[in-house]
Amino acid sequence: MSPILRNFWTARPLLVAYAVVTAATLGLLVNRQPSGAGTIPAMTDSAAAVARTEPDRQGPPLWLQLFRPGLPTARRVLHTALPALAPATGAAEGAARDLRFWWTGPGQPQPQTLFQAALPFLRPPAEPAETPEPPTAGPEAEPAVPTGESPGPEVQPAQEPPPAPATEQRTMEVVNGGLPLVGIYHTHDYESYISEFPDLAVSTDQDLMLVASFDHSKRTIVDVGEILARRLRDLGVTTVHAPFRHQELGYDYAYQASRVTAQRILREAPTVKVLLDLHRDGNMNLDSTTYIDGLPVARVRCVIGAREDLVHWQENLAFCNALMAKMEEAHPGITLPTLTPQARYNQDLLPGAILLEIGNALNTFEEAERAIHYLAEALAELLRSGEYPGAP
Repeated sequence: MSPILRNFWTARPLLVAYAVVTAATLGLLVNRQPSGAGTIPAMTDSAAAVARTEPDRQGPPLWLQLFRPGLPTARRVLHTALPALAPATGAAEGAARDLRFWWTGPGQPQPQTLFQAALPFLRPPAEPAETPEPPTAGPEAEPAVPTGESPGPEVQPAQEPPPAPATEQRTMEVVNGGLPLVGIYHTHDYESYISEFPDLAVSTDQDLMLVASFDHSKRTIVDVGEILARRLRDLGVTTVHAPFRHQELGYDYAYQASRVTAQRILREAPTVKVLLDLHRDGNMNLDSTTYIDGLPVARVRCVIGAREDLVHWQENLAFCNALMAKMEEAHPGITLPTLTPQARYNQDLLPGAILLEIGNALNTFEEAERAIHYLAEALAELLRSGEYPGAP
């Protein structure tokens, strides 16, 4: 064998590696056709022109995706590998379908926390609770969104919360090691409050049906859920919020759509033990307002589906009663009698799944916001003391 062929045969691994690197570099440098180029189907009568634009809507060819994956592809791969790393970019506006993780604890959660959320056997034993600092008098400061809210993907900053009621400011120990413990979703996400419709005259139950914002241009119960998630985070409880819409198929199918959301919360945050479906009532004659420290506050009602053929309903009812009793103990008159209709409400998914109604349509958003802070205080206290189904 000649020296040239011998040298070529010896260097073949380097040549193969060079060829692979060159091909990858060329793939990265290839310019894709702009999405706006070509014929717009809506502006042409030619079926052939429509067909010519079909490949453009399918995205780049497979070989180019291998070397140059787009953001949706990267996000899908990341989400599949580690569900706890799902980007928390959902909000009341738009049709975003990402859960919002409100992480708690001192500083930014460590990366291993995400693996522990997805793989339970990696979780360390529970540490003894720290002694909380003594309460200090004065109005509660507005909770701010810290930088690096979520340890992986970036969390879009939420809207600034409305002023909080004059409650005690407390520093609480982190519950459940900082792992998600509460999930919040909204079957009837469009439910709003009369303060969002200053020109609406209400005299019948039919008028109350107009206190709704299907496009979320007004503040709705979803925004109330965001405030609750933020408040629980500040009290040491990592919370998952699903600000999704469920009315696309109509009112009768809302619970079927929200069931998928509830299942997703439990799948992507397997440490969740309390699942809250937040609503607001629509009863015209409901006495839904109380006064605390001279300010009007929306009253809170719990609804539990009490069908004997459903699992968990007794555990759900017991937890609901404990939560309502805790709120009443601190602020008498803030709750309404619990309802137990023959329904499911997706509460068979988890012992600790309850439906809460925050006031009714004739309350103002600010009254509902005040109720949320008192609800968060009571709920965090129950969670901290281990008074919830599935507590270790």
